[in-house]
Amino acid sequence: MKGLLIIAPLIFVIILGMAARAAGFFKLEDRDRLTRLLYWIALPALLFRTTYLAGGDMSGQKNVMLSGYTVMAGLPLIALLISKYLTHRGNLRRQALSAMASYRCNSMYLGLPACALALGDAGVNAASVYLAVIMPGYNLISIVWGEAVRSGGISRGTLRAAVSSSLKNPLVVSSLLGVAAAALKIPMPGTLMSSIKLLADMATGVALIALGMSLELPNLVPALKRVWHDAMIKLVLHPAAVWGFMLLWPVPEIFFRAAVILSSMPTAVNTFIIAGGMDLDEQYACEVVAVSTVLAVVTIPMWIWLLGI
Repeated sequence: MKGLLIIAPLIFVIILGMAARAAGFFKLEDRDRLTRLLYWIALPALLFRTTYLAGGDMSGQKNVMLSGYTVMAGLPLIALLISKYLTHRGNLRRQALSAMASYRCNSMYLGLPACALALGDAGVNAASVYLAVIMPGYNLISIVWGEAVRSGGISRGTLRAAVSSSLKNPLVVSSLLGVAAAALKIPMPGTLMSSIKLLADMATGVALIALGMSLELPNLVPALKRVWHDAMIKLVLHPAAVWGFMLLWPVPEIFFRAAVILSSMPTAVNTFIIAGGMDLDEQYACEVVAVSTVLAVVTIPMWIWLLGI
């Protein structure tokens, strides 16, 4: 019950975003503007500030890195095997999508707000450091997996494009800058940090409204029958894998809780954009995003309860 109460404010603001778009208060192009605001300004400000304030010492996060990257490397393989032999036999495009999307979670728009409500400021700081550790490989590994399955192999061009794309990602860049500035002990003027905090503080509400505006659920029941297995890989298998590997390589309790909450989030909204660019099944990706987001109303409280929060 407490887990449901923790995510209830998130659900309310998401529904508000859905209702605002349905009522014509927002249009689709407004959602795109909000997303750009988040992607290029608010979320980079949040990640830079929290990683900078966390101290930038990634040497103490070896186990966080080991567990995070092991999951990112191994979970797509499990999703691929399930897809290849059980759910999407003979359909390479969907097999590639299943592998690519298996760990791509809505950690920014939904995960950070969830950590804030469940764990407070300490949880947001831990979540931000965790994201700073795994973010450089997040897009790179998923794209490489998707391309490898779709085309039957990896080319140098694909790797170069994936690395280049990651290094142009403002979320990756802001995380790395925050870590570097803290590690080098570069002082930040108080006025600058206050300005960055103002930008960072708007991320949560705007992100949830933008997420609500992104969801289209009229065909939810048919979609549920088609994609429930991929949604369950994301909502159940992913956080279970993070839980298991963080027991194998122990981390501080706050990192453990934050990482499990982040990994329990539904499939990232931008997955369908990447799927379209990679010539995967874009419509199927949209359905996975919608279904996993709805089912997360049940699974996120379950994980919060299991964590003893």
